[in-house]
Amino acid sequence: MEIDQETQQIFLSIQRAAAWMDPFLKLTAMGGILLLQYFARMVMEKKLRAGTFQDFQQFIRLTDGKYDIMNIPAVDTEGISMELHDLGVRHMVLPDLDKEDGMLQVAVYQPDRDKFGAWYQRHILHQMQGGEQEVRDLRNLTAGRTSILSLPVEALDIGWKEDFKNMGVNYASLPDLRVGDGQIQVIVANSDLPQVEQWYQLKREDLKKEGIALDDYSTISMTEYSQMGQMTEQSYLDSASSEYQEANQKYEGAKKGEIEKTVENNQRIKDETAVSFEKYKNDPEYIPLSIDRTTLVEQASRNLQDFWKQGKFACRIPGTWGSREYLLLLPLQQVFIQKEKNSYLAFISKNNPPTVIHAGTGEAMQGIKKMSGRAFAKKYFDPVMGSSMERGQNLADADRKQGPSPERIDRSTKNQEKKQPDLSIHYKPDPGRPKQILPPPVLKK
Repeated sequence: MEIDQETQQIFLSIQRAAAWMDPFLKLTAMGGILLLQYFARMVMEKKLRAGTFQDFQQFIRLTDGKYDIMNIPAVDTEGISMELHDLGVRHMVLPDLDKEDGMLQVAVYQPDRDKFGAWYQRHILHQMQGGEQEVRDLRNLTAGRTSILSLPVEALDIGWKEDFKNMGVNYASLPDLRVGDGQIQVIVANSDLPQVEQWYQLKREDLKKEGIALDDYSTISMTEYSQMGQMTEQSYLDSASSEYQEANQKYEGAKKGEIEKTVENNQRIKDETAVSFEKYKNDPEYIPLSIDRTTLVEQASRNLQDFWKQGKFACRIPGTWGSREYLLLLPLQQVFIQKEKNSYLAFISKNNPPTVIHAGTGEAMQGIKKMSGRAFAKKYFDPVMGSSMERGQNLADADRKQGPSPERIDRSTKNQEKKQPDLSIHYKPDPGRPKQILPPPVLKK
């Protein structure tokens, strides 16, 4: 297949995005990177415009992957986007992968979730379909005394609407925010709940005679119902129509690309909830070290993710800079993510010498083979636990206080500017988009 220049640029962008990832972002942004790959495939197949890829790439970079995908019952892209824009909700309308389901998917910047949540509940109520009682009449009739029931009957043809009508149950159907989970949601007047309970038990007995087991229904809050609208990246892709699924099929099972390899490497670094963490934590032969992400990983002179392909984790040794910068290498399985502290927790053997190389030449540090892990930790790090904690401030914190060496100040300043974007909404002009569709908002740098 001949690849045009625009498409080549997209795949170069994917490679750069993959290189930009680190294990912290894998917990948030890796799904976004996978969406980038999917969008790139659809651009190749002429199913999506290149602008879609570029807009979403900008979005995940400026949000650091901190977004939620919400399923919204709507077909008016322009109206929805303008409402969210007016509320100051930073977001991006994602490509509609199934134009027949009456739903839109929107990526919402997480710090704006409260504002979005209030709007979302109002919007859902406006989308309700009246049952025996219209929605407005139901509210007036019950003075707001209603309950939301989640009934596990989505896949069953049991004629519940007709039954409710015959029983005189006052209800209204809520939009199905999670199609395929087996549940439907209805709002029922509290005064009619006993009738619904009796009806449900009779249906349950009838189905049991046919060999069908019906689970209990549940009463949920509006907040719980709203949360059903949150999607993962995978569930968003799974909702695609057959047109998109067939276009993507040719790429499935193919040789792993840059994104898949990056995901595979990222998944090998686990967090503190992993079973293996407890194993190392309780093993007296290992010493835990706290490794600051910003000073010891991001500010290293080379891309430390190169080591992941070798199954190794690398960090800069505190106090080493420039031409005298050294790296500590560890097996990936001995390193864990501390999300709340923006750091890693690594375990090194206390009796064996660690692997330490020069950041530029790759040569082993002189004399390192004669140094035990305990001695190395005492000289360069503060172990997280143990008597050496009495030494006080570790060298990683000292690095942060004293700041980078003069040769790095300029680069560090630029990096900080990149990490503190102005997340104001603007609409990126794109003459190629259909006029009736409002360009998806991206976060302006």
